[in-house]
Amino acid sequence: MKFAPLHITTGYSFLQSGLTIEKISKSVQTNGYFSFAITDKDVMYGIPEYVHKMKDLKLPYIVGMEITLFNNNVCLYALNEEGYINLIHISSLISKEEFHDEDFDKYKEGLLAILDTNQGEFKEKFNAVLESEDSFGHYLNDFSKHFEEFYLGIELKDREELTYVRKLRKFAKEHEYQTVAFPHILYQKEEDAIVLDIVEAIRTDQQIEIKEKTGHQFFYKEADYQRIYTPQELQNSIEIVKKSQFDYFQKRGEMLHFSSQADKDLEKLCFDKLEELGLKDNEVYFNRLRYELDVIIALDYPNYFLLVKDYVDYSRSHDILVGLRGSAAGSLVAYLLGISVLDPIEHNLQFERFLNPSRKTMPDIDIDFMDIRRNDVIEYCRQKYGKDHVSNIVTYQTILAKQALRDIGRIYNYPTRHIDLLSKRLTDQKLSLRESYKRLPAFKEIVDSDKYFLEIVSLAAKIEGLPRQAGMHAAGVILNNDSIDNHLPVSYDFSHNLISQYEMNYLEEQGFLKMDFLGLNHLTIVSNCVELINKNHPKAHLDKFNLPYRDEEAIKTISSLHTMGIFQLESKGMKNAIKTLKPSSYEDVAALLALFRPGPMKSIPTFARRKQGKEKVPHMDERIEKILGSTYGIITYQEQITELAVSMANMSVSEADNFRRAVSKKKASLLSSMEKSFIEGSIKNGYSKEEAISYYKRIEPFAVYGFNKSHAYGYALLSCQMAYLKAHYPLEFYSVILDNSSSTSDSKFNEYISEIKQRNIKLLAPDINKSGLGFELCENTLLFPLTSIKGINRIAVESILKERSENGEFKDFFDFVSRMYRYKLNEANITKLIDAGALDAFSDNRASMTESIKFALQYAELNYSEDGQMSFGIEITKPRLIEAFEDKLERLDKEYEAIGIMLSDSPLNYKKDILQSKNVTSIPESREVELKSEVKVAGIIKTKKTINTKKGTPMAFITIFDETGELEITVFPNLYQECLSFLNKKEIIVVTGHYEGTEEDRDFIATKIERLED
Repeated sequence: MKFAPLHITTGYSFLQSGLTIEKISKSVQTNGYFSFAITDKDVMYGIPEYVHKMKDLKLPYIVGMEITLFNNNVCLYALNEEGYINLIHISSLISKEEFHDEDFDKYKEGLLAILDTNQGEFKEKFNAVLESEDSFGHYLNDFSKHFEEFYLGIELKDREELTYVRKLRKFAKEHEYQTVAFPHILYQKEEDAIVLDIVEAIRTDQQIEIKEKTGHQFFYKEADYQRIYTPQELQNSIEIVKKSQFDYFQKRGEMLHFSSQADKDLEKLCFDKLEELGLKDNEVYFNRLRYELDVIIALDYPNYFLLVKDYVDYSRSHDILVGLRGSAAGSLVAYLLGISVLDPIEHNLQFERFLNPSRKTMPDIDIDFMDIRRNDVIEYCRQKYGKDHVSNIVTYQTILAKQALRDIGRIYNYPTRHIDLLSKRLTDQKLSLRESYKRLPAFKEIVDSDKYFLEIVSLAAKIEGLPRQAGMHAAGVILNNDSIDNHLPVSYDFSHNLISQYEMNYLEEQGFLKMDFLGLNHLTIVSNCVELINKNHPKAHLDKFNLPYRDEEAIKTISSLHTMGIFQLESKGMKNAIKTLKPSSYEDVAALLALFRPGPMKSIPTFARRKQGKEKVPHMDERIEKILGSTYGIITYQEQITELAVSMANMSVSEADNFRRAVSKKKASLLSSMEKSFIEGSIKNGYSKEEAISYYKRIEPFAVYGFNKSHAYGYALLSCQMAYLKAHYPLEFYSVILDNSSSTSDSKFNEYISEIKQRNIKLLAPDINKSGLGFELCENTLLFPLTSIKGINRIAVESILKERSENGEFKDFFDFVSRMYRYKLNEANITKLIDAGALDAFSDNRASMTESIKFALQYAELNYSEDGQMSFGIEITKPRLIEAFEDKLERLDKEYEAIGIMLSDSPLNYKKDILQSKNVTSIPESREVELKSEVKVAGIIKTKKTINTKKGTPMAFITIFDETGELEITVFPNLYQECLSFLNKKEIIVVTGHYEGTEEDRDFIATKIERLED
């Protein structure tokens, strides 16, 4: 007898189950079940993945959801399209907290219901009124009449419930209710019961101790179910699945109609713009436009282009800087509509990479907006088209390997250091814990070293892959012609805006148009920078929507590696690529961005040598020369693949783009036929077999990772515009960049400071009479803001600025303390201001001011009332600063603590000769060194933490700092024993070592440590 489990709670119920769809499907296959259904509480998050998995398994499916109805748990299943839409309505209303029991009858059509008899009001009443079955029969009759098809779900947890289940079956038979086998399944195997305790602890942020547990809510063998349930109950589970006539795979969304005559409107806008540009009689432009319009109209996408134009126009008219990424820059229509600023004909960008007649998927115009204004544009769309026509898209935070380890570490109170030892060895984020054990030797070594570590990893594996919580996709937005919540389950944010319950990848197949509204911080930086430049240099008249990008000084800035803060060009690897390629034009920067990808990256040295004339470009026939000549015979852009397929193999442009797509997806079933098609076509076109094979072999690895040219040119545009601002207005650029850093403790911030110092731009500590909320330009220097001081909140800073604005600059230390007395500025605040150097204008001895704080506060208390007015008719004599000795190293240490950097001096300045002889690298620059490569750093010991290894020998983690940043260093036992005598706080040391881990998550491992004095 076959069986179909119909009551499965998945991880999409967020930390209430141990099951992923993948785990469920494996158990279903192992046990040979007829089918299965998922029934998450109140939500339909998992439905798309479930249906796709059932399609892969070639099993019948039924879409379900569990809700609480009339104080009982009921699982509802869609039998047809009407039932599915009703499930959508119920789930959406529950999310909105607007679903009530009495509303159910409005949405019951097309739904089958199974009552969970093992909990809720049903079980309580059944046990209470068994002596009066007529009374209970009346209760159940009143309940069941709400459903068109109704079953009693039977679950037998243990022997103690046998009596209850026998009586229930007897009652059901006498009152003609159908029963169905209905075990509630929450984890995969019997020993996985502990996972429910784990996810509960994570959800409630509690700690637990138990690590092993067995239970009954797992997948039994069919033979076991046959012993528990009657043949009819098992058969009913199958019959219920068979009842479903619902087809998930059909179009339910429709692109929003911007205009009733979109075709004509689009044509008019484009040809009017062509005429305005004086290009209407230009045959090349005219023919290209006519061709693009014919394709767009044939594919029924005019409304799409008009929609994008509308919100881009809104952005520009409301001072919101926009950018374009992706292949859409290859469209002349996009250029003429103002969506793109790149002329695709001038830059030889290909339309077919963006859209061609054989394209099966919807077009994708990815617009970037200033990140702080992105929501303004989405809100504009809601206001214009209706809130119910616009929806954000859900995304899920999944518990991956490192997160699983961290969660287990927290709830079981494992030492953080031990979790770090495991986590740092997970150097490939794509690998699961099991895969990491097989493929990462360093991880396997530590897991095998002790059962203790195996225990941690085993527990973490139980929750790995589970969705942790729902979030919102960073870019995707749906614009639909009808109310979205009529066709798609949605949730609601705090402003009652819609968020789809289905992830982005599942929307297009149902006809929902996903549009990308991307928030980009670099556009905010550009906008703020231009505003500051125009304020400081009124004659500049910079237009942020039309900044130069072909500028010699900008390219020099990039080539000189001063790329901190510049879009796409900041990373260590990119700097190495710039050093190799030495870009000398905008086109070179675009090529660099395209080549700096896995696969193509190997071609950078060859590209550089050929560009610089150090290596001869191989001979190419005239047809290939036109395609690869500008990139020195090297495939650099995806479009070159399609052009080669057209030129060599006589494919149409559409066929060639499909060829590129097929090769890039690396589908084994397609690769051989694609290769054969390319080679045979090339031979027919006059190329030798060897030439055809040679070019195919060059195409195949590039197709997987390469950029399209339009995308590279769009990215390079912003990179070069930022380089232009940085080259011509460095102070304004750095001011805005530093303001956009999260804090002085941010590693990027210290890298910016390091570059600023390299360029001999002076930095000044905060000044109580000059500094404000952000970095200021002060006589060709950059002045730190008061907000950069740790321990001084924004309210306190605003109070200082208010007092300064209303009553003038502070005259001396006592004047400052007195005037700020009414704002409740306390001793700790004043100390931090002193330590940061913000009060240096009053005295060059910070220790004296610190010693005088109490007297200053007493003076303020005597001299001023709460409202800041004089307390007495005569002024109290102002005290003098107390004389105090100031330790220079301690002063710098406190300055570092206050603002995360040393600006007034550096203890290492007195040791410059020694440091130069030691070939020491600054801390930020050390992070630019390749993994495993030896590097020397110097700094002052800030903290030291020792732990014992499993063998009981001590090792240490020390933190050092210099004037540019700080670094944690791992000191293993043998080296620690050698250096133990001088690894003390404030000692200046030189450390030789290397970085291990990944580019994003590095550990510095010391191999040698010496005192600087030695």
